[in-house]
Amino acid sequence: MYGLSIILPFIDELNSLTKTINIINKQNKENKEFLIIISSKKTPIKIFKKLKKLKTKKNVKIFYQKEPFVGGAVKKGIKISKKSHIVIMASDLETDPNDLKKMIKLSKKNQKKIVCASRWHIGGKIKNYGLIKKIFNFLFQKLSKFILKTNLSDFTFAYRIYPSKALKENKFYENKHSFALEMIIKPIKKGYKTLNVPATWAARIEGTSQNSILNYFGYFKILFKNII
Repeated sequence: MYGLSIILPFIDELNSLTKTINIINKQNKENKEFLIIISSKKTPIKIFKKLKKLKTKKNVKIFYQKEPFVGGAVKKGIKISKKSHIVIMASDLETDPNDLKKMIKLSKKNQKKIVCASRWHIGGKIKNYGLIKKIFNFLFQKLSKFILKTNLSDFTFAYRIYPSKALKENKFYENKHSFALEMIIKPIKKGYKTLNVPATWAARIEGTSQNSILNYFGYFKILFKNII
């Protein structure tokens, strides 16, 4: 039976998270669970108390992550997920929940493939990213596509629907933002096919960013480490 475990790493972006869940519930009637993964160190107590109100929704569950950073939260979600498919996305609206409807439609028709939101596919958009970062991002996507010889157009946007097995059968090590690259390279190397869906990325307007310029070098490490 087709069902979705939607993994949402969370720090303090409560309004954005609430909006994300409400939009997904309204637009998509599929069997689903929301797995909100929080940090015991970074999530303020006052935010956590408000967050618990979301648990009144029957399909919302809250867990603490054991490993650090966003990748650690996602790995926790993968481990505890119960549905046939896993959605990786953000809780801060950098992954537009309105795009999930078309991703689910494609996933249900291609249940053995990984459906990937792409900022670089025809119709995709990147808002408020900065010209230099945008150029480097574009060049990195082209490099990754050339090396991995796949039709995927966006390797670093962590907004995807996976068959659960594609994630559960792999061991992932990266915890910082380059986890997004590791979690697509390893399934591709095992033979999983990908599908592109145009999507919009927009910079967060709430919460505290956990990314830094140094994290971008991690993508190169992951790329070359996993092609050997």
